[in-house]
Amino acid sequence: MTQKIDMTAARAELEKIVQTNTPEIALIPFELLNKRNNRTTRLAANSNSPTPMDGANKWYEFEFNEPVFLNKIVVEEKNYGSFDEFEFRWVPLQGGELNETLSKSGEDSYEANINNLVTKVRFRSPKKWLYKPEIIRVRLIGFQRHELEDFVQLVGELDRYKQNAISETDRAIQSAEKANLEIVESTDQLMELKKDIDAKNQTVIDLGAKIASLTEQRQGLLDDITSRESLISSLDERLTQVNEKIAERTTQREALVNEVSSLKQRLRSLEDDVNMFPTEIAAFVSQGGQNINMYFWLAFMPISILVIITGLLLFNAADLTTVIDKSETVNIMSIFLTRLPFVLIAMGIVAASYKLARAFILEIMRINQQRLSLSKISIIATDASNTSQDGLSDLTDLQLY
Repeated sequence: MTQKIDMTAARAELEKIVQTNTPEIALIPFELLNKRNNRTTRLAANSNSPTPMDGANKWYEFEFNEPVFLNKIVVEEKNYGSFDEFEFRWVPLQGGELNETLSKSGEDSYEANINNLVTKVRFRSPKKWLYKPEIIRVRLIGFQRHELEDFVQLVGELDRYKQNAISETDRAIQSAEKANLEIVESTDQLMELKKDIDAKNQTVIDLGAKIASLTEQRQGLLDDITSRESLISSLDERLTQVNEKIAERTTQREALVNEVSSLKQRLRSLEDDVNMFPTEIAAFVSQGGQNINMYFWLAFMPISILVIITGLLLFNAADLTTVIDKSETVNIMSIFLTRLPFVLIAMGIVAASYKLARAFILEIMRINQQRLSLSKISIIATDASNTSQDGLSDLTDLQLY
């Protein structure tokens, strides 16, 4: 028969815990922060409308002028995504530094649970490229150090109530466990027996199937061994035949290589004999064209000098008449004598340019005349070649050429 469990004492202790008043955890007073004029520090102001800041990948630091019990820090932001992570760091009263990296806890805020006496806390936001994020506000939630004694006392009372409730609950649980222990043990034993029987049956079925499969595999392997032995025997015979053919083809290949080498040498000598005369003609014609171009540009320079000097002499000759018209007392002879050296130099330059231009032009005409003569010879040679091929239709084109 199941024993009735008495939970009256445990409920009474739980009611004491529920009715215990806990001290209010509120925003840390703004006066406890250092550097209150900084824009970063003003984010934690207790006013309803703090001044937002642009979100940047830097540390936002808040330092207290006395240790405080910081329950948590809440960063209200804008334009940060759910995959962006904030890094939080704080300095406990006993020294050192703790850190934690968190994702977004709400729609527009990041929240880090500190629950420690701290002297400094800071956080760093990630980089954002496509959007312009903002830090709207920072809430520092906890209580001051002088309130810690009340909190410790409250924790002691709650711990005492907790121990009493645990003791009463343990008594009730022990009674329930004693009542249910035999049922649980019997049920477990029954389940184990059923599992063992099912496992044994399944093992028997698996072994029977495995024996049939192995027997079939064994027969297949024996058949495969027999077929492979016959295949190896036939492959040995084919290998012998292939080796004999390889030796024969190797001998033939060496003979063909020697024959091809001698034919290539013969072909090269024939091509040299056939192409000798046309190649020399083409080279002569090409070189003649290059020489004509070179002589043309060489002749262009003295011709240009002749044109420039002639133009200067013609157009500047009119200046002398202008001088005579402006001054009747001018001495024409003195002007002529002063201009005489320049005239002689100009004449010398004109004569030299004329001779150079004439020599280059004559050379161009000579080369062109040679090219015309060579064209005549080529035409005669072509006619003679075509005439000599008359009546030789049995020969190939290469033999005729």
